[in-house]
Order: sequence, then C-alpha cells, then structure tokens
Amino acid sequence: MADHDQTPESETAQHDEKAAASGSRRRRSRSREAGKPAPPDPSKLKFFQLVPPNTRIDFVGNGKKGFLFGMTLIVLSLLMMVFNAVTTGSALNYGIDFKGGSSVRLSLSSEPDIERIRTVLDEAGYSGSSAVAVPDAQNEVLIKVKEVVSISEEELAVCRDALSQLAGAQLVEDGFNHPAESSKIFMKFTAQPAYADIERLMTDAGCEGTASAGVGKPDEFPVEYALEAVGAEIAKVLNREFGEGTVAKLGASETVGAKVGSQLKRDGVQAMVFAIGFIFLYVMLRFDLRFAPGGIVALTHDAIIVVGAFALTGKEFNLQTIAAVLTVIGYSINDTIVVFDRIRERVALHRDAPIRETTNIALNETLSRTVLTSGTTLLVVSAIWVLGTGTIKDFAFALFVGIGVGTYSSLFLATPVFLWINDKMFKGKGHLIDAEDDGKERGTGTLLGPQTESPEEGEIRGEDSVLGIETGEGPQASGDVEAAAEGEGESAADDVLPNLKVGDVDKQLGERKTRRRRRRPKDE
Repeated sequence: MADHDQTPESETAQHDEKAAASGSRRRRSRSREAGKPAPPDPSKLKFFQLVPPNTRIDFVGNGKKGFLFGMTLIVLSLLMMVFNAVTTGSALNYGIDFKGGSSVRLSLSSEPDIERIRTVLDEAGYSGSSAVAVPDAQNEVLIKVKEVVSISEEELAVCRDALSQLAGAQLVEDGFNHPAESSKIFMKFTAQPAYADIERLMTDAGCEGTASAGVGKPDEFPVEYALEAVGAEIAKVLNREFGEGTVAKLGASETVGAKVGSQLKRDGVQAMVFAIGFIFLYVMLRFDLRFAPGGIVALTHDAIIVVGAFALTGKEFNLQTIAAVLTVIGYSINDTIVVFDRIRERVALHRDAPIRETTNIALNETLSRTVLTSGTTLLVVSAIWVLGTGTIKDFAFALFVGIGVGTYSSLFLATPVFLWINDKMFKGKGHLIDAEDDGKERGTGTLLGPQTESPEEGEIRGEDSVLGIETGEGPQASGDVEAAAEGEGESAADDVLPNLKVGDVDKQLGERKTRRRRRRPKDE
C-alpha cells in the first residue's frame, strides 16, 4: 500500500534523480571518449606496396628485346643438349627409368673412395657405370650399371621347385611369375608363408634375394621377391678388391629393362605434348584465339629451358623430372592466364584506346601480384632445394628454374605474341568498336569474332541511341540528344557525338536490355 500512497511530488523527485544520474553517466562516457585518439580516416591509410600503383614499365616497348632473349635461352638449351649428345653419347643424364639398367645402394664399413670404386667396376666389366656418394648418409654409395638381372628359365625352374619344401604353404597354380628383364618374382601361396624360409630356400637354389609382402588379394597371400643378382655380384667384386667385409650391407636395388625404359621415355614426352595441346585448346575456347599461341610459346619456352638446365648441370633426368616439368607447365599457364585476363578486361573497358597502351597498363597492374606470388613460391622452393636430399632436391631445382623463366615468359613472351597475332590476323582492330560503325556491326572480342546486331538490339538502340556522355549525367545527355533530334540543328548533335564513349554505351545498353526482358509477360 505504501507504494501506491506516493505523492506526485515524490514521483517527480525520483524522476529528477534518475535523470541526473543518467546525465552524469553520459558526461563520464563522453569524457572517456574525448580522451581516446580519433580513429584514422580509412581513405588516408597507407599500406606497404611492393610495386607502386603508378609504375609504368614499358613491357610492350621492350617486347622485342625480351622475346629475343627468351629465344636465345631456348637455342642455348638445345645447343647444350646437342653438345652432350656428341661428347657423351646422350643429350641428358638419363636415369634408370629411361635408359634401363640396375641401381644398387651399398653400405660400406669405411668411407668410400668413389674414384677407385669406379675404376674397379670398369675393370670388372661394368663399362659406363657410375658411382656417387649418397648425400646425408654415412658411408653409403649408389652404383648404377647397364646390366640387368639375367636369369635363365632353367635357373627359375630350380628356384620354383625349391619352394616345394616350404612348410605350411604351397605355391598355387601359376603362382610363380618373373616378368622379362625384371628384378622381381611375384608369388602366390595357399597360406601365409614365412619370408625367412622363402629367402633361405631361394638362396640355396641360386636365386639370392629378399622376400616381402606383395600386392594382391589377401586370400592369395601374395609375396614379392626381389632378386639381388646384380647387387650381390657388385658386392662380391668390391669385397674381393678392397677386402672381405668392405660391403657391410646390401641396400635397395632396382632394375629396369631397356624396353621398359624406352617406353617410359616415350610416355613422358607424350605427357608433356598432350598437356601443352590441351592447354592450347582451353585458352583458345575459354579466352580467344589471339591469346592461345602466346600461351603455348611461353609454355614451350619454359619446358625447354628447364630441360636445358638439367643438360647444363648434368643432373639425373628421370620420371621425377618429368613430373617437375609438368608442374612448371601448370604453374606457368596459371601466371599467364592471370595476365591475359587483366589484358582482356582492360581492352573490353577501353576499346577506343590503343591496344598496346592498354596492354602495357594491364601488365603493370598485375606486376605486384606476379612478383609477390612468384617471390613467395621461390622462397619455399629454394628452402627445399637447399635443405632437401635425393630426388626431392632435383625436383625443387626444376621448380626453381621453371618458376623464374615462367614469370619472365608471361611478361615478355606471351604478350608480344598476342599483340603480333592481333596485328596480323585482325589488322590491329580486333578489339575496337568505332562509334560510326556501332550500328552496323558489334565486335565481341571472342573466338567467334564480330557479330551482327540482332533486330531486338537494333530496336533498343533506335529508341535510345545515346545512353552515356563522357562529361556527365544521363538526363542531361538525353536532353541534348532530344534537342538535336527535334530540329535545333546539326550543331547540337555534333556537340554530343564527339564526347560519346563506346564503353559507356555498351554498359548502359546491356542494362536496358536486361530491364526490358524482366518486364516481358511470362506468356511470351
């Protein structure tokens, strides 16, 4: 009841107290805000820019010099491969994958003398052999010889018969296969065999090697047996020349026949040709026929120079190198497409400007992106190249060279070829739409070339012949044109048309066509 007995004067006093407290809080809040620094104006913020926005490097003007330099690198790469073919008999240092032969990795009991090992192998009949110390591995040497595993059918039959003594498992029918010129035997058993028993029986029969789990159905109990014929013979030769126990352990061995190596070489070349061919079709259909030849010239340039770098350094050229070249091709076309897309965008927006000037501006606009992307990628690849070992080191080397020349070719090879194609095939006007010819023919800038204006488009253009003026606003422009059409003289129209921007006409024309389609009845 006490609450309901409050007088109007007490209620007014309480209201005044609340208002005073609220005002005090607002004053304290404003005082705290006044002490804070004002937030910066976003329009005045300055960010770090690797390439200033007003950079104007004359890529197009130096296009001929850049193109000639790229062609010079290609010629030097080809000459280097020819020189290697004359002096060493092979254009590249092909690995076992391509030329066939055997690769054996040996662990020695002491630090190897590489030159003496090569001499001993040559004297033992392994002509053309190579021996190198394994990086980041103590007292290990990698030996490559032309010889492959040679085992007769009679020897295979003896080894197969020896497996009949295996306890607890037997070979299934057709479960003993040895592919020609291969260092492996593939077996299938009725039960899971003991690998140690297989190795013991096969070694006693004259087929020295190691057994491991094979690939196949689990209920067939597949076994893969790697013959060590070549590796065991090389180990015997080294133990005989350097003393018993020189070879502490026989490591991994690999054998590839000459026929298989030749087939792999053909497949590698076909993979690169198909990749470049399909990229050509994609660029031609997705962008324009004028862009496709430049992209292919750039890709071919990059691939040849990467291969030439391997010819110059003598690094082993194998299947991993083919994978690296294909990776470079993919990276290079991505960089080239980004440049082409910006060129196409600026050409479409500035059709009345000289195409060389527009192209040069587009190249400078993408320069910051190109430098940042290629630079960060090169940092990662450089780290792998310096710190990596084995095949990954050579893979990183190919990427390092490919990314560098790929960035160069996107700027100095692909673009000059595009401009040359535009001049020769389109007479330099493949991108232009002149105001006086706009009512007759409209160029699309695509593979299909110029397209004739449709009746609907002509009707729209007849109703709104002038949709934008360089100096300004649509209503005033429309009024000027209407005044010229009502007979105020040719001078008014002459004042309007010189200021006409074809790009603005195209843009507003498309917007009006869209609005007209939306207003159409559904039954039409």
